[in-house]
Amino acid sequence: MEFVIIRRYRDLSEAIVARCLLESSEIDVNLRDENLVRLDWPISNFIGGIRLEVESKDEADAIAILDAPIPEVIDYGGGASPFTQPRCPRCQSLDITFEGSSRKAALVSLYVASLPIPLGQESWSCQHCGSRWIDTEDP
Repeated sequence: MEFVIIRRYRDLSEAIVARCLLESSEIDVNLRDENLVRLDWPISNFIGGIRLEVESKDEADAIAILDAPIPEVIDYGGGASPFTQPRCPRCQSLDITFEGSSRKAALVSLYVASLPIPLGQESWSCQHCGSRWIDTEDP
């Protein structure tokens, strides 16, 4: 069995998501240096990241799965209403990230004054155009 490296990830969470995606498609996956990065995260940059490996016979399929576009709608089936992916209000890109509340100011104020200030508002950012916004819709 010959494994080939198809991706490198700095962060363990991204590597695990990719592994789960490929394993759900019945592709054998190996995350090289996963445990080393778990023990000492800063070493990830030094060793070139976590290497995602697949068998050479599955290389093309694995790359196609990882390069697939983000689906606009996810249908859960079973009568559940489908989930529509949120979009960037500026460029309509699906490549967005939920940033949540900023905890940095609350933690600094807790350390300095022993009183935490309230967390900031939850926000989103677009990886395509760099836009940031606050979601005003109720869930």
